[in-house]
Amino acid sequence: MFQNVNWAAVEGVASVAGAIGVVISIIFLIYEVRHNARAIEGATVQSLMTLEREVFGLLAENAELMTKGGANAAALSEVEKYKYERGVGTYFSLIYSAFMQHERDLVKDEVWDAYLNALERHMQAPGFAEAWLRISAGYPKSFQDLIEEKFPDISKAKSPT
Repeated sequence: MFQNVNWAAVEGVASVAGAIGVVISIIFLIYEVRHNARAIEGATVQSLMTLEREVFGLLAENAELMTKGGANAAALSEVEKYKYERGVGTYFSLIYSAFMQHERDLVKDEVWDAYLNALERHMQAPGFAEAWLRISAGYPKSFQDLIEEKFPDISKAKSPT
């Protein structure tokens, strides 16, 4: 029965079928990797949004202090200054988290740009910028460099060390 089978043809068909299987597997893998990347990006953005909601809630609860400190940090008592700097630090922790996620390609440029645009509004408040200068040493150099590059006027005000 198998005596008249053209084994070379069978091998050829099996090789083609195997190659098609490999191509289908690669296409499926590419699809899965892209799908997982989008899922990770979505989860990362969701995590940032949750953190953002918490930070903004904290800042809103302390709106009077944040407004007063932003306008003139020198007008704050020592206790108020401490609380104000913790508020600014909390906000910068959010920005740093977004920075790290962007550096790892887990959030798109447009998401990172939105965080930088929001930060730019805050940095216009003299007290906010001053607080950043006082707390900046607590952040990695790469993040400090980014802030100094984005806000060169603030970095010029930095006192020499």
